[in-house]
Amino acid sequence: MEKRFLQAHREARWSFWLAVAYLAAWSFTAWFGGDRPGFTGLPRWFELACLLVPLLFIFFCWLMIKRVFRDISLEEPE
Repeated sequence: MEKRFLQAHREARWSFWLAVAYLAAWSFTAWFGGDRPGFTGLPRWFELACLLVPLLFIFFCWLMIKRVFRDISLEEPE
């Protein structure tokens, strides 16, 4: 298999598992976050699931793009 296809598959796998991890983290914090008010006055489950987890995964996406993704040409070699 060509190097560009190997890299594309690698990037797709990383993206898929990061999305699965986001869904798992969001679900876990939404279900088990608790009903007590958090630091913003909103319920803790909402703060964790809708404020903290997205910010954390934005950082993970940035890190994945910097470390895993490569700028390669998708043109057919001549």
